[in-house]
Amino acid sequence: MPSSPGIPPSGGLTTGRCGVRSGSYSAPTSSGSSGSRALRVIAGTAGGVRLAPVPKGVRPTGDRVREAVFNALGQFFVGGAVLDLYAGTGALGIEAMSRGCERAVFVERDRAARRTISENLARTGFTERAEVVAGDVGRVVGRLLQREERYDLIFADPPYRIAASEVGGIVSRLGVLLAPGGRVVIESGEAPPENAFGREGATRRYGGTFVTVLERSDMTMRIAVCPGSFDPVTAGHLDIIRRASRIFDHVVVAVGGNTRKSPRLSARERAGLIEKVTSEMENVSVEVMEGLLVDFAREQGAGAIVKGLRAVSDFESEFEQAQLNRTLSPEIETVFIMAASEHSFLSSSAVREIASLGGEVRGLVPDGILETVRQIYSGSDGKIQGS
Repeated sequence: MPSSPGIPPSGGLTTGRCGVRSGSYSAPTSSGSSGSRALRVIAGTAGGVRLAPVPKGVRPTGDRVREAVFNALGQFFVGGAVLDLYAGTGALGIEAMSRGCERAVFVERDRAARRTISENLARTGFTERAEVVAGDVGRVVGRLLQREERYDLIFADPPYRIAASEVGGIVSRLGVLLAPGGRVVIESGEAPPENAFGREGATRRYGGTFVTVLERSDMTMRIAVCPGSFDPVTAGHLDIIRRASRIFDHVVVAVGGNTRKSPRLSARERAGLIEKVTSEMENVSVEVMEGLLVDFAREQGAGAIVKGLRAVSDFESEFEQAQLNRTLSPEIETVFIMAASEHSFLSSSAVREIASLGGEVRGLVPDGILETVRQIYSGSDGKIQGS
């Protein structure tokens, strides 16, 4: 993995982004994050404090790995905010607070782990400066984006069983949450693929743990939202999504959950069909959207809304919507992609009508969902088999 000026060689001292106190330090040899189950705060105002026992099923970041991580980040900080995702015991965020960070937000969905975080905050005297948030990390990140929160340091230490694509989708949104000069630290159980979390980034191995540090500039990802009701997703839709994925670093397909079109399938079922036909596009994710499109785009950290245009007749209504969206959120642009000529006549309503009359829809919808579309939109039972 490439080295970076942000990751110093062993034995060096790096200044914290929010300020630094002078000193010298030698990095320890790490044996990975499994280590001893008895954790302690390593340095700072709470240095030496023993943390609560690790809950069953939680894989903590061991003392040696934390020591190495903070040696790389800069041992002590002056103020600033920390976000600890998949917080587990909260050891990383608490270590940052002990070393000078002013406040921290801990995100953890497991109830036992949240109790442990609260106990550790009480042991270190940091309860009043911290917030423990329950919930799925992806959803909580969306809420933080709406609150326009900014953090100087973000830790993401997900369970190793979580798919790299899921983690990458969340990390792609964290750049918006970073304050100027901020950094994201990601732990993983295996070496991440090149540019998995951004265009750059430096990864170091500590025993069985891989730690990647990303600067804010590394995470300037171009994220776009591609919205629609997708009732059903057509070959034309898929073509627009694929072409958008070549332009942007990440594309979020937004399936309307509050559509007035009375679709045959729920938004979650329609999203499932899109996930099936986009599974080979590594930089495409699918979400159900409720509420205003511009609010959803902000939650995703997107800077653009992608719309497909089939003909000049589409432009008037799409232009009106684009102008309204720009009024609501001037920082989000609308990008139009012209449909391929072979799809210029194609629409979801046409597919529904053809299928309902027993016509052939092969070539009009992606092959991977052809039989499902035939079944659902032929008027037979309106249910997806196995759902």
